[in-house]
Amino acid sequence: MTKPLIGVSGSMLRDSSGPYVDLWRSYVNEDYVRAVEEAGGIPVIIPFTENLNVAKETVSQLDGLLLSGGHDVYPLHYGEEPLQGIGDVWPERDQFDFALLEAAEEKEIPIFAICRGAQILNVYRGGTLYQDLKYDTNCTIKHSQNQTPALGTHTIHIDLNSKLSTIINSTEWITNSHHHQTIKKIGESLTVVAHTTDGTVEALEDQTRTWCIATQFHPEMMHKGDANAKKLFTSFVNATISYKEEH
Repeated sequence: MTKPLIGVSGSMLRDSSGPYVDLWRSYVNEDYVRAVEEAGGIPVIIPFTENLNVAKETVSQLDGLLLSGGHDVYPLHYGEEPLQGIGDVWPERDQFDFALLEAAEEKEIPIFAICRGAQILNVYRGGTLYQDLKYDTNCTIKHSQNQTPALGTHTIHIDLNSKLSTIINSTEWITNSHHHQTIKKIGESLTVVAHTTDGTVEALEDQTRTWCIATQFHPEMMHKGDANAKKLFTSFVNATISYKEEH
């Protein structure tokens, strides 16, 4: 049997280096690709497109979807005006990711959402975000570590009855942290399964689905040297293998 095809949502990079001026490139960070590959899947970069039918048709060929990180989520998509602490937004990328999610949920393939991906999943389900850490009065921990990407810098506490806890066989994990927006109101059918000591949401699950986990931290950056990150990607890829065998 062939390995499962796992789509990784892509972004765009503006490149004016070398002989080129204003050249746009489709890309994802290498860590996502290698983490999927090393766990036994075939990573497929899904290039950003404003043709949402093309995005959905791409998902129809896949066995799993990985939503990657990137820009801040457009606040009007969750009913708020932009506050002064918000960063760069890209509404069209939001719509692209929403389309990928819609197609993935209709097909019932495993979904793994990371950082912005977790926020996109939450907003897609009707949830909201804190546009910046400073708007959450309970937030006291440094969540944008601004140093070695793979370094674990804070502890997350994981629900004993969650899939995440079962996967890593622990209720604690020292993870990295690279975000300035956080999840506020929880979206429909999502359950908070991990948080930091200041209450910041670090992981969500849709426990009505076979495999749907969202992490605010970046396990793909940690996968080379962190056993828990390896276990999480292995579980995701194994779920896509099971899906492929059943369909």
